Amino acid sequence: MPEVSAGGEGHRIGSDEFARLRAVLGKSQRELAEILGLSLKAVESYEQGWRKVPGHVERLLYFLIFKLDERNDEAEDPCWVYKGCPEDLRSKCVAYVAKEGRFCWFFTGRLCAAAGDGCHACEVFTKMRSKVEGGESLCR
Repeated sequence: MPEVSAGGEGHRIGSDEFARLRAVLGKSQRELAEILGLSLKAVESYEQGWRKVPGHVERLLYFLIFKLDERNDEAEDPCWVYKGCPEDLRSKCVAYVAKEGRFCWFFTGRLCAAAGDGCHACEVFTKMRSKVEGGESLCR
């Protein structure tokens, strides 16, 4: 489970969770570093706990896992339906414009009620994350 970090930064994954998510993707440290645009040393540092995993790296990691999930149920309602967002907010929402209703948490806009609390406060994100909690490989 994600750790709660100090300083009001919200939830962040720890070193063990970072390593587990890399394994879910089936990538080596070097491969993950290349995919995320990081140095190999950064990935090693996150997994050893020498450095905290930045929020943007965590979001990218989950984005990759969820996008590559072959068990993805496209029939699920998009976030704007799930959350009952009014039409005037939808037209300004990046997730709505991009038609990525399962990835509202990935975008950094401030229109969403959960935006101020980060992706871990988003019901759409937590529902998707529950699919990978068991650690099984999602990417075939």
